[in-house]
Amino acid sequence: MEGFENGKMMRIFVDEHDRHGVEPLYTAVVEVLRKRGVAGATVLRGIEGFGAHNQIHIAKPFSAAPNSPVLIEVVDEEDRLRALIPELETMIGEGLITLENISYLRLQRPTTARA
Repeated sequence: MEGFENGKMMRIFVDEHDRHGVEPLYTAVVEVLRKRGVAGATVLRGIEGFGAHNQIHIAKPFSAAPNSPVLIEVVDEEDRLRALIPELETMIGEGLITLENISYLRLQRPTTARA
């Protein structure tokens, strides 16, 4: 595949109600990833799921306190992602982190000089 590079995708599974200090955990994780210079991250809210405690987490529109599953996807080189795991473990406390082999093609628009 011409132009594609080999890399890793890290997936971090947490809940919408998880916190790091006063802010949502997913926001704190994305900020750490940005500060550490990873190539990119995206946060996705799930519809339904369950984890280690077998408790269903579901996004019901009229629920008093919905607690949707949240997925953070991160793409970068394996060494950079592995180096982040100890810091993420201290932040997350309870969740799941996966590393998957991927091939990616970075598409970027050329930057233009502004007058």
